[in-house]
Amino acid sequence: MKCIIADDHPLFRDALSMLLSGSDIDADISHAENVAELHDLVEKDGAPDLLLLDLHMPGASGFSALGWFVGNYPDKPVIIVSAHVQADTVRRAIDHGAAAFLSKSSGTDVMTACIRDVLAGNRGLHPGLDISESGASLKALDVADALASLTPQQFRVASMLVEGLLNKQIAYELGVKEATIKAHMTEVFRKLGVQSRTQAVLAIGNLTIAPAETAGESL
Repeated sequence: MKCIIADDHPLFRDALSMLLSGSDIDADISHAENVAELHDLVEKDGAPDLLLLDLHMPGASGFSALGWFVGNYPDKPVIIVSAHVQADTVRRAIDHGAAAFLSKSSGTDVMTACIRDVLAGNRGLHPGLDISESGASLKALDVADALASLTPQQFRVASMLVEGLLNKQIAYELGVKEATIKAHMTEVFRKLGVQSRTQAVLAIGNLTIAPAETAGESL
């Protein structure tokens, strides 16, 4: 089984790797510390059989990375592993296609059992966590579908747009010409069904997550 652990905290990536290695789950594990690395791994080696994904990844806006992966690989399960465990966040993650939601403070037995259940085909799991009655809006689901249609490079352009970077700044960061960024931006606008940078930011804003209430939730 191929598994990608996508989290920007190296200690937690290592902890999840040790958890899998110490269990009876036979996994070939790769690591990604940002969305760009996740895209690169998927492009190079194909979609993993299991993705363990942190919501607060560099290059992601709320549920955007989850929506992109699920939209492109609906048969490959994603388990969100996050310290941000508010009930509405858990519900929205499940609505956006996550097979399960685990708190980073879960015990190893709980995590291992949840991973086994997901690999056995179970979905909608959130052991020990509350889940809100109101979930993702239809508008948010539409935006997630649109983001799933973006190429990895277009996704990066959209993410940098949300961060407030200008076309020339995005071009510099990606090492391409500004004309290339303008072409990508045109496609991003078309797929999102918007006509301006402001409208694009507002659309993607439907996927954002409310700030954590405590410092521990921001890990």
